[in-house]
Amino acid sequence: MSSAVEGFGAVAGDDAPQPDGTWSVSDLASAIEETIKRAFSSEVWVRGEIIGYSVAASGHIYFNLIEPGTGNDRRGTRMRVALFKGRQRLVNRDLANAGGLSLDDGIEVRIRAEVEYYAGSGQVQLIMSGVDPHFTLGVLAADRERTLAELAASGLLRRNGAVPLPLVPLRVGLITAAGSAAHADFVHELSASGYAFDVLLCDARVQGVTAEADLVAALRTLGSTEVDVIAVVRGGGDRTDLLAFDLSSVATAIAMCPKPVFCGIGHEIDTSIADQVAHTAAKTPTACAATLVARIAVFDGDLDAARSAIDRQARGHVTAATSRLAVSRGELRRHAERQLSGPRALLGEARLRLAHHADHRFRSAAADLAGARKDLQRSHVHTRRGTALLTSVQGRLARSAQRQITDAKTQLRSRAQLVSAVAPRRTLARGFSITRSADGRIVRAVPEPGDTITTETIRATFSSTVGEPTTDPPDGGTQSP
Repeated sequence: MSSAVEGFGAVAGDDAPQPDGTWSVSDLASAIEETIKRAFSSEVWVRGEIIGYSVAASGHIYFNLIEPGTGNDRRGTRMRVALFKGRQRLVNRDLANAGGLSLDDGIEVRIRAEVEYYAGSGQVQLIMSGVDPHFTLGVLAADRERTLAELAASGLLRRNGAVPLPLVPLRVGLITAAGSAAHADFVHELSASGYAFDVLLCDARVQGVTAEADLVAALRTLGSTEVDVIAVVRGGGDRTDLLAFDLSSVATAIAMCPKPVFCGIGHEIDTSIADQVAHTAAKTPTACAATLVARIAVFDGDLDAARSAIDRQARGHVTAATSRLAVSRGELRRHAERQLSGPRALLGEARLRLAHHADHRFRSAAADLAGARKDLQRSHVHTRRGTALLTSVQGRLARSAQRQITDAKTQLRSRAQLVSAVAPRRTLARGFSITRSADGRIVRAVPEPGDTITTETIRATFSSTVGEPTTDPPDGGTQSP
């Protein structure tokens, strides 16, 4: 501790600890700042991977540099970097001249900066003043070549290209940022074609730290649907804006996709790894959509050509068949004439025989009709005689029927009087009664004790229960109770 204090005292000059060895915060901060200035009297070059890239409201850019490949490891070594607004013009110019690079998360860079201790936050940070774009390009190229070699060695580089493309790929799965210009251009091109495309959009970030995960997830999602083809599109941008399409994970997801993948990424100079591993690559989203439209147009043209060929063949067959039919019609007519000449002669002879036979039958029928007419005249005389006889018989029959009806009425009245004399009501009127059993039948034998009987008189009907008989009724008749 004493050596540290002595060292700082030697560097800081007047800034020194108190006699008891205690530093004030400001004194210690000043001592550290002076020490760093002496240790790093000029700018240094530092390389690392950018994470936490952000642009403040003031326009200044801030990010951290970490060791490449360590990811966002909070325990790893990192250095805070500030690129103030006034120095951005020169840095951006160098990046643009190198082929369209830009600073962003995940980019490996080699920057020139001042090492500064910022007492306000108690941190050492780098004040960036320049960049080596060729270093970044070299890293990107090396990563790209390594990824391509790995894909080729694993057989994935041409895997998706071997996936069969449907003859009419009208169901399109689209991977892009929803509402972007790339989205609008792609859909517009399909709509303007007039073909019945059905687009299933899977919204995904195509730039930035989440682009990798979004693209891989979207490819897996659409790969399990019923789409015919998957289109991955985005508009143009800096080379570093398109880094997601050079990632091994994205390329592997494209290669392993069970659907043919079309890429339409807006770069005109280089092709991305995604382009090389995809089934088909186009330079822009519009060109990607035009490739699909051209596929349908080829099929449509083939249909028209097939339709025309079928029409020509059909017309040729119809013409040939019409000619053969005309020849066959002539031959059939001549054959029919030959076949009908004999029957026609026989028909003429039969017509003559039929006319002769009909004339003979007509004359015979006329003679029979004349005889029948004479018989009818004779039968008319017999009819008049029969009518007169029928009239006389009718009078006698009417008189006989009247007598028989009168006799029948007399017999009916006599029998009615007899029936009335023996009717039950007459019997009841003479003071008798009629006894019936429970089922309505007339009691003709002695009922059993306990039976219920009904007695009917001229004026009333009443029920009784049979008790024990005291004497036997005479002649097997019934006793009135």
